[in-house]
Amino acid sequence: MMKILLIAGHGGTPYDPGAVANGYTEGVETRRMANAVAPLLRAYGFEVDIYDQHKDAYKVVREGGSLPLDGVDYALEFHLNAAAKDFAGDGRTTGTEIWIHTSEKSDGVERAILRRMAALGFRNRGVKRSGSFAVQRHCIRRGVSHALIETCFVDDKDDMTLYKARFNDIARAIADGVAEGFGKAVVEKEENEVVQKKNVRIDGKAYECACIVKNDENYVRLRDFTQAGYGISYDAKTGMPGVFAPQTRTDVPAASDEVLDAVDKLQTVCGLEEQTIAYLLRYQYGDALLTKLAAAT
Repeated sequence: MMKILLIAGHGGTPYDPGAVANGYTEGVETRRMANAVAPLLRAYGFEVDIYDQHKDAYKVVREGGSLPLDGVDYALEFHLNAAAKDFAGDGRTTGTEIWIHTSEKSDGVERAILRRMAALGFRNRGVKRSGSFAVQRHCIRRGVSHALIETCFVDDKDDMTLYKARFNDIARAIADGVAEGFGKAVVEKEENEVVQKKNVRIDGKAYECACIVKNDENYVRLRDFTQAGYGISYDAKTGMPGVFAPQTRTDVPAASDEVLDAVDKLQTVCGLEEQTIAYLLRYQYGDALLTKLAAAT
C-alpha cells in the first residue's frame, strides 16, 4: 500500500503564523487543509500519516531534526502563497502553484492537482522546480518524493473568497489529483445535476418521484417505482440493480412435473413462445395459472 505523509506548513513553537491577510492565517489553514485531505486519500486506499501539527517541519529540519519518513512514498506539504497584495479584489484569482525538486523525473501528480484546482476557478500557475526548500531537500535525501502546494494567495481577496466558498471542493480536488496521478480510478463529480420532485406516470398513473435532471433529461430513481408496486432487486454476482413488475418473482423455483406438462400442452395447442412462458412463470401465481390454462384448453 502506498504511504503518503501530509505536512502542514508553519505553526510550531515558537509559533510561526506564516502569511496573514484577509482574516486568514497560513499556519491555521494549512492544518485545516491537511486534515480535510487525509480522509479523502484514505478512501482511495492510500495509507496516510499527518505530520505532528504541533511542530513546524521547516524548523525541525533546519535545526538538524528528522521527519518520520520511514515507508513514506510521497510527501505533500501545504502552504498559502502571498505577495499578490490584491486586498480589494480585481475579479481574477492569482491562483495555485506547486513546487517539486529539480531532481524529480515526473510531475504528473502535480499537474493533475493543478488541472482540478483550475476547474474550480483558480489560475493555474504551473508546476515549478527548486532545490532550495529545506523540507523538500530533506525528503529527497531520504528518497521520498515531495511536493509543496501553494493552494492560493492569502492576500488576494478573489482567491480567499473562492477558498472560503469551495474549501471542501479544494480538498477534493487535491485528493482526486493525487489519486489520478498515482493511477487510481477517480469518479468525477457531476456539476450539472439537479434533483427535482416531479409527477411521473407509471403504468398510466401519476406518482411523485425524485427526478435527476441532467442536460434537460429526466432520470427517475429505481426505488420510486415501488410506489406503483414494482420491485427493486440487486444481483450481487453481476453488480447490477434491477426492477421487476408487480406480482412477479425474481427467483423462479424449478417447475413441477404438473407445470411442465401444462407448459408442453400450451406450447403445442396454443403455440405460446418460450418468452411468453418465461414471463408467465415469473408471475407470482404463474404455476397455478399455467395449470388452469392447460386444463381449460
